[in-house]
Amino acid sequence: MSNLDAQSVCSRLEADQTLATLFDILRDYGEAPAAYWLEGEQERTRSYAEMTLRADDYAACLNSLDLEEGWIGVAVDTCHDWPSLYWGIMRSGHNALLLDASAPDNVIQGLLDEAHCRQVISLKPRVLSGNVRQIDFKTIREAPRTIGFTPVWGEYTAMCTSGTTGTSRIFAYNSKAICAQALNAYDLFKVNPRIIHPVNTGRKTLAFLPFHHVLGFMGNMILSMFMGTANVFLQDRTPNSILNTCHHFPPNLLIMVPLVGNSLVRSVEKGLKKENKAKQSAFKTLKALSLARQAISPEAGLNWAEKSAFAALNEKLIGTEVDVVIFGGSHTPTETLRTLNALGYYTVTGYGMTETAINGFEREMSLKYRLNGSVGKPLPSAEYRIVPDKEGSKTGELQVRGSGIHSGRVINGQILPPDTVDDGWLPTGDIAQLDATGRLYIRGRLKDVIINESGENVYPDDMEDAFASINGVDQSCVVGFRRNRRDNNEDIVLVMNVGENYTDDQYLDKLAAKVADANRRLPIYTQLNRALVTPNKLPLVSGIKVKRIELKRMYEEGELTYRELDLHGQNVGTEVAAAARLETKSAKHDEILKKVRTMYAEALEISESEITDNANFIEDLQGDSLQVLSIALKAEEEWGITIPAEEYGSCATVAGMAQVVEALLEGPAESDKPKERVPVRPITRFEDTPEYKHFLERQEALVGKGDNPYFVAHESPLLDTGIIDGKEVLEFGSYNYVGMSGRKEVKDAAKAAIDKYGTSASGSRLLAGEKQIHKDLEKEIADWKHTEDAIVCVGGHSTNVTFVGNFCGKNDLILYDALAHNSIEQGCKLSDATSRPFPHSDTAALETILKSQRAYYEKVLIVIEGAYSMDGDIAPVPEFVRIKKEYGCFLMVDEAHSACVIGKTGGGVDEYFNLNGDDIDIKYGTLSKGLGTCGGYLAGKKCLIDFLRYNMPGFVFSVGISPALAAGSLEAIRTLRSHPEIMEHLRTAIKAFADSARRRHLDICLAGETAVLPVLVGKDEDAWFLSNELKKRGVSVPPAMYPAVPKGKARLRFCVISEHKPEQIEKALDILEATAREYGIELPRRNYDKAEDPTPVL
Repeated sequence: MSNLDAQSVCSRLEADQTLATLFDILRDYGEAPAAYWLEGEQERTRSYAEMTLRADDYAACLNSLDLEEGWIGVAVDTCHDWPSLYWGIMRSGHNALLLDASAPDNVIQGLLDEAHCRQVISLKPRVLSGNVRQIDFKTIREAPRTIGFTPVWGEYTAMCTSGTTGTSRIFAYNSKAICAQALNAYDLFKVNPRIIHPVNTGRKTLAFLPFHHVLGFMGNMILSMFMGTANVFLQDRTPNSILNTCHHFPPNLLIMVPLVGNSLVRSVEKGLKKENKAKQSAFKTLKALSLARQAISPEAGLNWAEKSAFAALNEKLIGTEVDVVIFGGSHTPTETLRTLNALGYYTVTGYGMTETAINGFEREMSLKYRLNGSVGKPLPSAEYRIVPDKEGSKTGELQVRGSGIHSGRVINGQILPPDTVDDGWLPTGDIAQLDATGRLYIRGRLKDVIINESGENVYPDDMEDAFASINGVDQSCVVGFRRNRRDNNEDIVLVMNVGENYTDDQYLDKLAAKVADANRRLPIYTQLNRALVTPNKLPLVSGIKVKRIELKRMYEEGELTYRELDLHGQNVGTEVAAAARLETKSAKHDEILKKVRTMYAEALEISESEITDNANFIEDLQGDSLQVLSIALKAEEEWGITIPAEEYGSCATVAGMAQVVEALLEGPAESDKPKERVPVRPITRFEDTPEYKHFLERQEALVGKGDNPYFVAHESPLLDTGIIDGKEVLEFGSYNYVGMSGRKEVKDAAKAAIDKYGTSASGSRLLAGEKQIHKDLEKEIADWKHTEDAIVCVGGHSTNVTFVGNFCGKNDLILYDALAHNSIEQGCKLSDATSRPFPHSDTAALETILKSQRAYYEKVLIVIEGAYSMDGDIAPVPEFVRIKKEYGCFLMVDEAHSACVIGKTGGGVDEYFNLNGDDIDIKYGTLSKGLGTCGGYLAGKKCLIDFLRYNMPGFVFSVGISPALAAGSLEAIRTLRSHPEIMEHLRTAIKAFADSARRRHLDICLAGETAVLPVLVGKDEDAWFLSNELKKRGVSVPPAMYPAVPKGKARLRFCVISEHKPEQIEKALDILEATAREYGIELPRRNYDKAEDPTPVL
């Protein structure tokens, strides 16, 4: 047997990589034992010589049965005759289709049909279609001896993935791929002779895994037997059977799934619990000492632990002759690895799958790599690469290629090319990392990755380690359960089979505390949301690992009986019986109410005891509408729902929001009955309507017998001064930002247009209303706004309404800033699209919405303003540009208050932020503010503008803009662009007002760079009164009050223009402060001397 050492047999197979050569090597092992097994308690053995002789007998028997060519199905569980059966099939000229003998008959039938296999060997009769020939394995076993058999070799061995009918797939390995797997032995021998010895005959490998399983077949049947080791076969796979067999035939090599290791560790823990505290303490000390010695000297430390420190315990487990334990097939908990290595069992983890066979396992002696989850470097038959899940990430999908992966896919009776992508790489569906040494770390399956509200990928295999050492748990699994049918995010849930402990409340309370303690140690974004216990066994894949997909289905369809552990109160709840949810609606309602009340309290910074269920957030609690929106978004994140914009009004009370949340969690009823129609009292006079009565009540409260600051008639252009009631006043209420209304050049252009075109376009531009002045204006706007084209409409408000209302359809989504102009909101109401606001300039909130919603809509339109008219702040437009590009959206910017105000030449946000011309898809602007006329425009790509000219109702079915207004607007743009000093004057005025207000510590909200500079007053009645009094004292400035601004945030909205002079601004503010002092109105003050991040007042 001198030529049967590891190096010699590898050289033989390397020279001729065929099954024939591999079989000849097995036969040459002669009388060396190939199999051990028990019959009762009687030990049996079979030599390699006998095994190979019986293979020829079986092959001859099969040939005598006049079988069809091609595949023979093998539905026989692993036993000492299995190797002879396999080699007999291959030597009979057939291909072997390896099937799970425990699979239901319909699954077996489906796989046979897929392969066009018309014969199957089985130990029992099966319910299969009539065209499948069933061969009783007993007939094969009783085959007579044959002499001088001449083989005709089959080429393929096929293995099937686990699955239900129609979901399993078949992967075929040719002889060369199988030989490549066998030849990995030489690399193992060179790297670590503990795994593969120079001579391996006489060594024993425990045949735990079924041989239809890729690890059992390639590990035990091919690699181990190629080295001449003997397989130790089990009577069954119960723990007692495994231990008993190991006592009779102490194994040297074990290839197993983590389930077995976990069971061994639990048995040690159970035995330890029965010992006194001194022995328990001694065990922990020895365990720590063993790992410490192994860290310094791995080989010596292992031998000391296995054969000395823990020898008595190991004799009761799997013996003291174990050279290596290799786990594969699923994730191995760290605690299992720590305990088994501490006992002296050199335990490592590996990687392989049905599609790739065995690709690698950790084969270094270093304790670090045995315990840190490494599955080692690839074996010679494979190589790895990672396709990152995002740019810069080291984590991504693992791809494998090499001589040892599957040779083809069996589909509809044909062997098709391997399921690979470019250059032979196979996407595995596993999430993994490669470290600097080339070691592989599996993070989980793509289909098992949990996507929670943090946006992070959570890998359940990693998490299970944190809970693996908890006693009394027979099985556990971390899985993602959707909160409800509307939510794509998942809760991270630990499901534990606690068996008979299910009814032990005291045990479960302690378990809740242990789970909670372990949970707190995890990173925030990976912490459990829920923990469930069940008395039932969790579903397994091929009896090996928990089948998460099936567990999810059981939960979602009400088939899982469970009790929920309270990870905060650290106790156990009532049972939720399968198919009969016993959670009471009232309990769920109370829980929702409590959480909503907490959200209200946090937003308002008041005690929960001050909030009643029906207190209105705005009217009673003095909150504002933006805070309601923020709370609604928190509720969406908390419960994984989407609150429709039309429901925001119902969220103004704790009870109302709780009702909305409950309704969304329950989802739509399967058969909503139409509500019964109830007769109402007819209203025939408008003065009887509720809305008019409310308006009249509010007007009377504010106006009383005093003056009305609204609808004040001016008798002059609104420049730095104006004429009211024949008196000159300082004018701070107009949008005539650069003084174009009243400017001579603009007036002259408008007059000339009247002389040429008349006072009206006299028709829709589509038909007869088109004028050359319209085309000239649109060309100028496009050039000014750096776009391909532009379109002009008759009104600013109506332009927004008609565009927003018609750009998006029922399959689209509109997301708009909560402080966007009323015209945007009205357009959303008109549109068939889904629409919802996001908190003011909150790009993070916008991204949160897009992450969960973008995939469900065709077009998404984001609408913001360049500058806002109530606070005077500028939007972070570049951030919105980034988001629209990243998520594939359209971005519309309303530049009513930013064009002609910001940017060196008044070009608006493009110029201010130095944006590219196409960074913003739709640029809206009004002619009535900076340009001093009336109308609205849209600027963008030519294709879009052309479409709008023929399809936008507010343009097609409306008269064209008056020629005089068109001409005035055109001249205004040209004047602004050719006279940069105009913008310099405006910037000087803005700075003068902001500086003076700050010196006085007046609160100008978020303003400072735009022409809108509000001064906060507080109460509506004070703002109303001050506006009237200032007008009497020669300063015209309008109030902004609820509902235009939040309650308690009323202000005087000063607007400065390029014509204002610093001394006029100082005078106006002097008059304001003097008037407030005179009437005892305390203006809110703000300390600008401190560096601060001012909180938005809206």
